[in-house]
Amino acid sequence: MKKDTTRIAFIALSIIGFGYFSSCHKVNIDTQTTSDVNIYPYLQSKPDQFSEWAKIVDKSGYAGYLTAYGAYTLFSPTNDAVHTYLTDVNKASVNDFSVAEAKDIVTLHLIQDTLATNTFKDGKLPTVTMYGQYLVAGVTNINGVSSITINRQALITQGNIRTGNGYIHALDHVLKPASKSSAQLISENPNLSVFKQALVATGFYDTINTISTSTPKRWFTVLAETNQALADSGFTSYNALFAKLCTTGNPLNPLDSMHIYVAYHIIPDARYLADIASASSHFTLQPLEVLSSKLSGEDVLINDLDFNGVHEPGIKLDRATSDVSTTTGVLHTALGHFRPKVRVPFPVYWDVADFPEVRKLPAIFRRAGASLDFAYGTLKDFNWDNPVNVMTYSGDGPTSTSFPTYYGDHLTVPMGTTSRHHWIEFRTPLLVKGKYNIWICYRAAKGSGTLTSSTPTGGSNCPVQVSFDGIPTSRQFNFCIQRPLGTDGELLALGWKKYSDSSRIANSTAYQFMSGKFVGSVDVSTTDRHIVRFDVQPAAGTGNPSNFLDMIHFIPVDWPSQYLPRMGTNGAFVNF
Repeated sequence: MKKDTTRIAFIALSIIGFGYFSSCHKVNIDTQTTSDVNIYPYLQSKPDQFSEWAKIVDKSGYAGYLTAYGAYTLFSPTNDAVHTYLTDVNKASVNDFSVAEAKDIVTLHLIQDTLATNTFKDGKLPTVTMYGQYLVAGVTNINGVSSITINRQALITQGNIRTGNGYIHALDHVLKPASKSSAQLISENPNLSVFKQALVATGFYDTINTISTSTPKRWFTVLAETNQALADSGFTSYNALFAKLCTTGNPLNPLDSMHIYVAYHIIPDARYLADIASASSHFTLQPLEVLSSKLSGEDVLINDLDFNGVHEPGIKLDRATSDVSTTTGVLHTALGHFRPKVRVPFPVYWDVADFPEVRKLPAIFRRAGASLDFAYGTLKDFNWDNPVNVMTYSGDGPTSTSFPTYYGDHLTVPMGTTSRHHWIEFRTPLLVKGKYNIWICYRAAKGSGTLTSSTPTGGSNCPVQVSFDGIPTSRQFNFCIQRPLGTDGELLALGWKKYSDSSRIANSTAYQFMSGKFVGSVDVSTTDRHIVRFDVQPAAGTGNPSNFLDMIHFIPVDWPSQYLPRMGTNGAFVNF
């Protein structure tokens, strides 16, 4: 268990970078630097350490290649490692390897890129080997000392040997390539027999069994469900699964639910656990259907979602039987049953001032008078252009008369064409695919003078172009312009709405400052989280330091009301 815990801690930390792991554990990496020679001459200069490996490199034909200048990383097994390997493959000496065998051995250990250990992440290394398979980095803990592992087969005993044309990392074992496809490994595992039958019936068995010859090589990540996971959901056999999911009678039909179910378990890329955990969503072979993912403590979870106010527990990927490299990609094991769900678009009233980083600060979050600047790079779901600028969270409190914001808090996002934010990106909550109207809800503010919809030239100026997944919306909005007066119908016709609950606001002027502006309709093509971006327009000039963003509303275009409910300073929704 200690080993598993250390490994998962590494997964979480490696999202930031492998080098940070050493701050928690002593990592067994001996570093040496030399700029005098290139990789192959260096191997020759250390016969007590690499003479056997140098012979294999020479026989492979890569000696001249690694003597010339370039940018390479070579994982070099020590003499003891080569001797152990010779015994394993029943060879008397390295001379017994054919040229082709030596070439395969060397190219599996060779990457055409310079990769120091502080660039490693748990999971695949960023560049594929010259053999055509990814190497996988990990960590193991032995007697309190953590060491980097490669492919779960070897430890790095000496890393970051800097030569004239790249890095050498010494290994205590020779690496062996994956020899079977994902389909073959699934076929050989009796615990995956039902899922295997589903793969065969839908034709995807051949997809994940065929080695790609294209350039770049095409990989697949398979999330296979165990027989037990299926049985726990009532499918004790393939026939039971077929009876429930095969809606057309032909699993090969792309419109059949069985076909969709299997396609939803295959990602068209090589993604290891850390890759899955570090991204919020992943496209699958089922068009426009994505898997969501997250790291929860020690667990990598699939489709752990908050949907329309209800938490849907995720499916755990089994660490012990996942991260398996194959000739066609990566194989993981899912401990639960999952498939795409038919969902109906519903309104998302997004409080942009409610995000994980501020929720962890109870002395700040939703506290009247509290304020905190968040620096560039510290917010997972927000991004902006200038590292000097910040995002400011402010707590207004539920009784504020001048800032009657939803739940009594807001973000301050100063924008302008000079030293302020030029653009800001926000990752949305989960949106069900469909067509939505987007409303930007903010407290209008200005510098000096008078700036309203009827007098747009007074005071500060901060026009903003909104885009959704890179596509500009049909209308802009201006942080400095307050909504006009009028009935709900009149305002709606003009592209405005009152979004605040007026019954809790004594200050009528402040109430008018609370402005909901329609910026356009968008087609959300996938049920996923998406990117909303604000770009300040050239007319802004220096812009405005007091842009107070409260909410963003995504309301289906055919929803009964675009302006109800109103949002209360106490978090209540009011339908009048």
